[in-house]
Amino acid sequence: SGHLAPNQPLVEEQLAASLNISRTPVREALAILQHEGLIGPRGGRGLYVISITRAEFVEMFVANEVIEPYLARRAALYASPEQLEAIGAALTRGKESIARQNMAGFLRASRDFHRMVGAAAGNTILADFVLANEERTDMYLLHSGKVIDVPTMEVSLREHEAIYEALLQHDSEAAERLVICHAQSLRARLADLFSPQEDDPQK
Repeated sequence: SGHLAPNQPLVEEQLAASLNISRTPVREALAILQHEGLIGPRGGRGLYVISITRAEFVEMFVANEVIEPYLARRAALYASPEQLEAIGAALTRGKESIARQNMAGFLRASRDFHRMVGAAAGNTILADFVLANEERTDMYLLHSGKVIDVPTMEVSLREHEAIYEALLQHDSEAAERLVICHAQSLRARLADLFSPQEDDPQK
């Protein structure tokens, strides 16, 4: 959600106290986050929030840009009615986040959308890879000062809705094409992150 900053140390006792829960669920959550590569150890001095560089953001974005059209094509062919319903629910959450001007909530709903499309494709390895990359790129956006405003979120939502319609119609070619267009559109909206530059605020 962006509440924890890159390089921030994570102390079980402090997290448990701030969340008003016991240390056991905190420990379990930290283990999951470490497995997903969102936090990690540093010099044997505990766990820290991983810092993402601009170069890493670009590499992860490009990797997903290659994989997601394939997943969308398969999802259009193999998604079950229950999976399609869940994908639609993620769109609804995204729309509600836009109404609240909640960038973190919208990014979370967007991740859910992409994750569920990947799951519907039936390839959990690629779907998990895409999700892990999206979690990291979203972390970068939340902490790089890059503001995702309401018009930008609305464009992204409309693109998701078009992809969803292709999935409902089981139109694999349209789903693949629309995901490619979505990635190109997002790249254009974040053009400054893809241009060569010397300074990276999160190096």
